[in-house]
Amino acid sequence: MTLQPVGAGRALYWEESGDGPPLLLLNGMSQSTANWLSHVRPLGERFRTLTYDARGQGRSPLGDVVAEPVTLEGHVDDLAELLDGVGLDHVSLCGFSHGARLALAFAARHPRRVDRLVLTSTGDNDDPMRRAIVRSWAEVLERGGLEAMAWCSMPDILGRDFLAANERFLEAMVRATVQRNDADGLRALLAGMAGFGSPLDDAAALHCPALLISSPDDLLVSRESAKRLAAALPDGAHVWIDGCGHTIPIEAPERWRSVVETFLLR
Repeated sequence: MTLQPVGAGRALYWEESGDGPPLLLLNGMSQSTANWLSHVRPLGERFRTLTYDARGQGRSPLGDVVAEPVTLEGHVDDLAELLDGVGLDHVSLCGFSHGARLALAFAARHPRRVDRLVLTSTGDNDDPMRRAIVRSWAEVLERGGLEAMAWCSMPDILGRDFLAANERFLEAMVRATVQRNDADGLRALLAGMAGFGSPLDDAAALHCPALLISSPDDLLVSRESAKRLAAALPDGAHVWIDGCGHTIPIEAPERWRSVVETFLLR
């Protein structure tokens, strides 16, 4: 667990566990490496499992671009330099939400470096509901601060069943989000997302096996949006996990991990 320099004035926090083929997990926007803790040990039984905080997330500072959005190309360059720094020529990528979009872009731009690609809770982004929700987060962050944004996002990302079973833990989840993030970092990430563009071109450029994992009740990613992205993947591989909202790896960890391991090891 260390900070890996990835360019002038920039560094990324990363961790690793286990042994085997390398597998890199990519966080959702307001997440950090801590959100993967329940998966790192079981995945580490079969894979050399790496987690990292993208620029502006968790323990990775924004560096010298605090007032600027973090572009998709910037994220891709950061990840390439991180892999170079830790000595990995190629790796399988498993991204959730924001991390899925970064993983897809990296795989499209560096095809020889990606063995397999797992995308969770993402779509083609042509969804008015998603745009309205993300805009509301940005507005609440600006007007009410980080804690208010964390509370605002809970009913958007967590499914009804998970909320009913874990309502007493919501305050602790909000505190963890506040502790693991800072407002400047989230502003830069949210601003950057607006310029990511359609993922369909990147999906069409893939040369590796790819799998999309979706929930039919995800408020951020409509069924139609997920289906359009799945259809653009090389094999159209798509798995639905019912009973969840947006945060499938948190809400259905065993089912999600079983699907991921089956795909990576087949």
